[in-house]
Amino acid sequence: MKKIFFISMSLVFGLLSCKDDQPDEVDPPVDLLKIHLIPTFGTDNLQLDQTYLTDQGYRVQFTDLKCFMTDLKNGAKSLATSALFDFREKGSLFLSTTGKPADFSSLTALLGVPIDRNHADPTSFSTSDPLYITNANDMHWGWNPGYIFIKVEAKVDTIDNGIDNFDHLVVLHVGGDDYLQNLSFPTLSWNAAGANTFSTNLKFDLKHFLNNGTSSIDLKTENVTHTAPGQEALSLKVIENFRDAISVY
Repeated sequence: MKKIFFISMSLVFGLLSCKDDQPDEVDPPVDLLKIHLIPTFGTDNLQLDQTYLTDQGYRVQFTDLKCFMTDLKNGAKSLATSALFDFREKGSLFLSTTGKPADFSSLTALLGVPIDRNHADPTSFSTSDPLYITNANDMHWGWNPGYIFIKVEAKVDTIDNGIDNFDHLVVLHVGGDDYLQNLSFPTLSWNAAGANTFSTNLKFDLKHFLNNGTSSIDLKTENVTHTAPGQEALSLKVIENFRDAISVY
C-alpha cells in the first residue's frame, strides 16, 4: 500500500514539475508607427526663423507652423482619431501610435476637426487626446468656440534694399466648419526605424503653399486672416493651399 501511494505521489509531482517547466506564453511585440511631417521650401528642408526668398522677391522667415488632422484611417481601419502638428515644439514628428504597417499602405484624413468634435467641450476629451484643451493650447479659440485647423505665422521683408527689416507680420489662422478639407495619401512606404518601429514621411512644401498657380498668396497684401467675417476668400485660399502643399515625401 505504501508503495502504491509513493508511486502515485511521484506521478503527481512529476506532472506538476513538467507543467512548471513549460515556458510562459509571451505576447507578440506591438509595432510602433511614426509619421513625420517635414516642412520644406521647394527642395530645401525648412527651418523656422531662417530666411527664404519667395517668387515675389520677398524674404520670409516662418515662425510658427501648426495643423490638426483627424480620422486618419485606411478604409475601416483607424490609425488615429486626431493628431496635432506643432513644428516648433515637436519638430517633424506628427504622430506616434501602434499599428501594423501592412494595414496602412494608404491613408485618408481630414485637415481640421469635424463639426461634432469642433464644438465639443475641449475638456471632455481624454487627457492624452491632442484635442484636449491643454494639448491643443493656442489651437483652440476661446473667443470663437472651435479649433484652429491650420496656423502659419511669419515675418516678411517686402522691400529689396539690402537692409534686413522683417517688420511685415503674417498671421494666417483658419478654422470653422466650412473649411474642413479632405486629405488622401494613396501610397505609403513604411521603413524600419528600430525594433518593431516603422516610419513614413510626409512633406509640407511652403513654397508650393505660397505659389499654387492661380491661387498663389501674396504675403504683402494677403497676410492676415483669423477666419473672421469678410475674410472668407483668403481663409479658403489659405487652407486649400495648405492642403495641396502636403504630400508623400
